[in-house]
Amino acid sequence: MTGARYTYARLVELVEGDRELIAQLVEHGLIEPRDDDRALVDVDHVLVARTLWRDLGVDWPGIEVILRLLDDLGEARRRIAALERELADRSGAT
Repeated sequence: MTGARYTYARLVELVEGDRELIAQLVEHGLIEPRDDDRALVDVDHVLVARTLWRDLGVDWPGIEVILRLLDDLGEARRRIAALERELADRSGAT
């Protein structure tokens, strides 16, 4: 998980006061609780999950699949960009 540390109060603000959503995110492992009043969280995932759950009615197993696919897509895009840079470097060297 890539993320930052936020207080629970700040997380509740990010999701417009939806404490039930925060509880669901913790339950499904999208928010990693810490000993202090902070949590490790990928804010992009939280906001996407909020939209999928609240606005589109996607269930939690579906949200988990969608978030994993988004991560995979991001990694594939990074790999393609790296390969394109390598190809451009090789083409420029000849």
